[in-house]
Amino acid sequence: MVLRNQIGCDLMAYRLDDIIKDINKKSKYDMITLGGIKDYTDIERIPFSSPRLNYMLYGGIPVGRIVEFYGEEGSGKTTTALDLAAQAQKKYVDKKVVYMDCERTFSSYWAHTLGVDVESLVLIQPQQETAEELFDIALSIMDTGEVSLLIIDSLGVMVSQQAYQKTMEEKTYGGISQALTLFSKKAVPICARTKCVLLGINQVRDDMHSMYGGKTTTGGRGWKHNTTVRLEFRKGDYIDDKGNKVSKSTENPAGNLVQCAVIKSKASRPDRKMGYYTLKYLTGIDYISDLIDVALKISLIVQGGAWFTLVDVDGEIYCDEENKSLKFQGKPNLAEFLNNNETYRNLLTENINQKLNT
Repeated sequence: MVLRNQIGCDLMAYRLDDIIKDINKKSKYDMITLGGIKDYTDIERIPFSSPRLNYMLYGGIPVGRIVEFYGEEGSGKTTTALDLAAQAQKKYVDKKVVYMDCERTFSSYWAHTLGVDVESLVLIQPQQETAEELFDIALSIMDTGEVSLLIIDSLGVMVSQQAYQKTMEEKTYGGISQALTLFSKKAVPICARTKCVLLGINQVRDDMHSMYGGKTTTGGRGWKHNTTVRLEFRKGDYIDDKGNKVSKSTENPAGNLVQCAVIKSKASRPDRKMGYYTLKYLTGIDYISDLIDVALKISLIVQGGAWFTLVDVDGEIYCDEENKSLKFQGKPNLAEFLNNNETYRNLLTENINQKLNT
């Protein structure tokens, strides 16, 4: 009896294994896999150039997923998306980045400043196409498997087929919600199979259904449900050349802080919800300033009053060639040292990655 049960179980296991192999062969990818414990650090990601954003999202945006950046105008959504585009081009040199400029406000100069290779960027600037037509174009492009990142800027300006056929006096209901929900449902398996990130930039508007006057985004609940990561952006304080905060009435600020909140993430732990990065208007994202901020958070730079000390992952103080401790009075002096010293800048970056991964 025991032997018969054992043989029966072996036959079932053999048949199941054959079925799995057959399904995976027909689907042309491993649709069915054996389970296994994977940490968030094992997920393949496209990093940002900002160490602070990478710290918040455990390394960046997960590949093969749908992502949404939303916020009010001037909050930093497009800038962050272009930064991600530049990093995707560097990481996946054999694939293209596609930018669908529905607002027709794309600036090649600003994109170049942020590191985007504008010559190899696939730029789509629609004129009279409806949301449904643009979504079909996006699906066709992603389905080629030759795209690492497709950005739609923005979902809020798209017009549905229903609304396009009506006059200004006629009312329409639902906006692009139905089309966007269907689009995101179709995009999920394509993104997973081709490892393409679909990034939708969205605007906020007044929530007409809220009695408290809240804010909401275009697209309805279906789109939100199908996203893996949703980030909300807000414009932070203005700063001067040295990174010091200045008043809003300042005539010529050098940049501003871009506040970011992780509203939803299925690809990282929910323990890093709020943060910001430093944006300089002439040079783009301030890598050095963000690097220092993250190092301070995880104790790779120790602050004592106005003094900043560089230490290794074990807490030992770094020394220069003359055996003097690497201590700097004031954050600007530390930033200048790291900006001019590639060896210690790369060493600090490696130590941050090592500490975060452990």
